[in-house]
Amino acid sequence: MAAPNPNIGTLDADIAFPPGPEDTVSALRWSPKADHVAATAWDGRVYIYDATNVAGGTGSIRPVTAMNNNLHPFLDCDFNQEGNMIAGASTDGKVHIMDLNAPGQTMTLSGHQAPVRTVRWVDLPCAGNSTGLLVSGSWDKTLRFWDKRQPNPIATVNLTDRVWAMDGSGTTLVAGTADNKIHIFNLGKMTQSSAIRPTMVIDSPLVDQQIRCIAVKHGGQYWAVGGIGGRVAFGGTQHNPMKSGVTFSFKCHREVSKESSKVTNVYAVNDLAFANYIAHQNGSTARIVMATAGQDGQVMVWNVTKKTRLISYPSPGGSITACGFNWDATMFAYAVGYDWGMGCAYNTPNYPRGLALRRVDYSWFA
Repeated sequence: MAAPNPNIGTLDADIAFPPGPEDTVSALRWSPKADHVAATAWDGRVYIYDATNVAGGTGSIRPVTAMNNNLHPFLDCDFNQEGNMIAGASTDGKVHIMDLNAPGQTMTLSGHQAPVRTVRWVDLPCAGNSTGLLVSGSWDKTLRFWDKRQPNPIATVNLTDRVWAMDGSGTTLVAGTADNKIHIFNLGKMTQSSAIRPTMVIDSPLVDQQIRCIAVKHGGQYWAVGGIGGRVAFGGTQHNPMKSGVTFSFKCHREVSKESSKVTNVYAVNDLAFANYIAHQNGSTARIVMATAGQDGQVMVWNVTKKTRLISYPSPGGSITACGFNWDATMFAYAVGYDWGMGCAYNTPNYPRGLALRRVDYSWFA
């Protein structure tokens, strides 16, 4: 992907979150209904923050509540469609759900035989549940579909290997596994919950690079996957993306070594986030905008439609472990922390760690 004369952003206007996570943040998710953001951390908690005042330009970020799992790290989280429940994926092999209208009241879904890597709320029309279903992906090589009103999953789908990453929007669900397979589900075509299967399974366009993250664009028509080798691939869900002409890949989060111009340092893509650009269309042809967060500490924002980089932000001193746009793409949150990419020796007590927010530049969507 070409990046002619990229704009370089600054961190000067970024807004720091109040103190919270006591270890690295593993995931960030925004509410689909309000300017609330959730952060999961290796300290065994899910933190909920309210950024409403920041959106209005009148105040700072306010902590709301936290879900505690007694030091079992949380690896991922997601708000339900109404924004009043948060689900957390835990290394204890369980999914934990908290009702935000009654903080402190939680429920647990058990069934996985290994740590739960990721969770997403999705729509499954054949299940007849208007409030959506929760999907959990685990290192036990399964996806489990949950109706929170029942203690057992309504469906279990066996995949080809451990679930490394997953994302969804509406009736689209995309999961990446340890054997570098991409499993794409069109849940709107499923006739019964007991027969849920991937609509297609393809080899990852990243080839031999381990999958690190997956993002599905709002509406479910496109997906992207990032890997440990500083590369991102973009594809579609409506037909075979490997033959449709819509799939391409590009390099990012790389730099020429200061020691030798013949050596390129390559960094993992830790997270991806699509912007919901609908609010910014203004009658024009809108861009597909996506952010990538890297082990090198940089955040890069891309015009996927034109295959160009819009802007890149310098490192705040540590790796970016998670990122995300809010529901109307007016704000962008990111987490700084150690991602273990350099081994345990580099995980020092003074390694930068924290959460920050920046307001989005509307020109990205022009």
